[in-house]
Amino acid sequence: MASIVISAVVYFIAAYFIKRQLVEMGIPKGVMRGSVIFVGAAAVACGAAYLVDLVVS
Repeated sequence: MASIVISAVVYFIAAYFIKRQLVEMGIPKGVMRGSVIFVGAAAVACGAAYLVDLVVS
Protein backbone atom coordinates (compact mmCIF):
# COMPACT_ATOMS: atom_id res chain seq x y z
CA MET A 1 0.00 0.00 0.00
CA ALA A 2 2.83 2.37 0.81
CA SER A 3 4.41 1.85 -2.59
CA ILE A 4 1.21 2.93 -4.39
CA VAL A 5 0.92 6.13 -2.39
CA ILE A 6 4.60 7.02 -2.67
CA SER A 7 4.77 6.21 -6.39
CA ALA A 8 1.74 8.43 -7.07
CA VAL A 9 3.36 11.34 -5.25
CA VAL A 10 6.70 10.72 -6.97
CA TYR A 11 4.97 10.60 -10.36
CA PHE A 12 3.57 14.12 -10.03
CA ILE A 13 6.82 15.51 -8.65
CA ALA A 14 8.85 13.91 -11.46
CA ALA A 15 6.40 15.11 -14.10
CA TYR A 16 6.68 18.66 -12.78
CA PHE A 17 10.48 18.68 -12.86
CA ILE A 18 10.75 16.94 -16.25
CA LYS A 19 8.26 19.42 -17.73
CA ARG A 20 10.18 22.33 -16.24
CA GLN A 21 13.44 21.01 -17.70
CA LEU A 22 11.93 20.58 -21.17
CA VAL A 23 10.50 24.11 -21.07
CA GLU A 24 13.93 25.49 -20.15
CA MET A 25 15.42 23.58 -23.09
CA GLY A 26 12.89 25.26 -25.37
CA ILE A 27 11.15 22.12 -26.58
CA PRO A 28 7.74 23.10 -27.98
CA LYS A 29 4.46 21.67 -26.69
CA GLY A 30 3.22 18.64 -28.53
CA VAL A 31 2.59 14.95 -28.43
CA MET A 32 6.29 14.10 -28.23
CA ARG A 33 6.96 16.34 -25.24
CA GLY A 34 3.89 15.00 -23.46
CA SER A 35 4.98 11.45 -24.15
CA VAL A 36 8.49 12.12 -22.84
CA ILE A 37 7.05 13.61 -19.65
CA PHE A 38 4.67 10.68 -19.17
CA VAL A 39 7.23 7.95 -19.82
CA GLY A 40 9.93 9.65 -17.75
CA ALA A 41 7.67 10.28 -14.79
CA ALA A 42 6.25 6.74 -14.98
CA ALA A 43 9.76 5.27 -14.99
CA VAL A 44 10.79 7.31 -11.95
CA ALA A 45 7.56 6.35 -10.14
CA CYS A 46 8.08 2.65 -10.89
CA GLY A 47 11.63 2.89 -9.59
CA ALA A 48 10.43 4.56 -6.41
CA ALA A 49 7.77 1.88 -5.90
CA TYR A 50 10.39 -0.83 -6.39
CA LEU A 51 12.68 0.77 -3.80
CA VAL A 52 9.80 1.08 -1.32
CA ASP A 53 8.97 -2.60 -1.83
CA LEU A 54 12.60 -3.52 -1.15
CA VAL A 55 12.65 -1.51 2.06
CA VAL A 56 9.25 -2.61 3.36
CA SER A 57 9.59 -6.30 2.53
